[in-house]
Amino acid sequence: MDRFKRLRPILKKQLVWYSFLIPTILCLILLTYIPTFTSIKYSFYDVSIVGVGEKFVGLRNYKTLLSSSSFGKAVFNTIILALLDLSVIPIGVILASLINSLGKGKLQSFFRIGFYMPNVITGVSVILLFQVVLKEQGGILNSFLSFMTQQPVEIGWLSNSMYSKFGATIISIWRGSGYTMLISLAGLQSIPSEIYEASEVDGCSGLQKWIYITLPQMTKTFVFLLTTNLIASFSRFTDLYVLSGNSASGRPGGSLQTILMYIYQYSFETPNYGMSSAGAMILFVIVFGVTLVNLKMTGFFKND
Repeated sequence: MDRFKRLRPILKKQLVWYSFLIPTILCLILLTYIPTFTSIKYSFYDVSIVGVGEKFVGLRNYKTLLSSSSFGKAVFNTIILALLDLSVIPIGVILASLINSLGKGKLQSFFRIGFYMPNVITGVSVILLFQVVLKEQGGILNSFLSFMTQQPVEIGWLSNSMYSKFGATIISIWRGSGYTMLISLAGLQSIPSEIYEASEVDGCSGLQKWIYITLPQMTKTFVFLLTTNLIASFSRFTDLYVLSGNSASGRPGGSLQTILMYIYQYSFETPNYGMSSAGAMILFVIVFGVTLVNLKMTGFFKND
């Protein structure tokens, strides 16, 4: 009894701390865990629009999706856009190296903030801006290319299915290069300066420092950027949806329809919750598999 009296103030204090976690835990359960497990369940069912009277169909939804040419095209678009989006990593690293060479001062802070600013602009605003930049006739980019080549250039960066992926990638790089630069800059500045000083004593050139010191020291930063950029690319939706004219069809010609947009189409535009849930599970498996392969290849699981 005496022991319980001594523990009572401690338990009361612990309960106060844990009480602050209750809203977060409830939100996770109601808004994340329950919908996730419901989606797993629905992927094996034929679900009506009103969400009642579901009928178990086993793997039929998965077989339908995997044999569908439109879903295969959505998977292809997703992979190509993800690979194109990875070009933001070398661009961000180059920007970080240039900014890092300025030294830690106001000039570095100015460029650091300036390059990161596009990342805080809302997605719809960015699309409205680039619809002018990438316009086929009279667009800023085509006008610049016409001036450089001294020939009329009219490329439909957003209206032609042959170039729409490149147009979408330009938008993605413009938005994401600032974030990649900031992470790369943090990685560069975490490298001990003593290593570079020792290499200068040994007579290493700037290129040798980059190859034998900078790149190996930045491995974990590259792993983080590669993983997060792939996940972000697989989950792109807002910008592609607006570029498609507020439709999940991925216009022009379905060239911008990703797996996530395909899932949205079967969730809201032509409701089939069983199909959309199966698509969500396939997307999860793809992202999970790509992440594991990426981490394995980069030696992330190896002990230091």
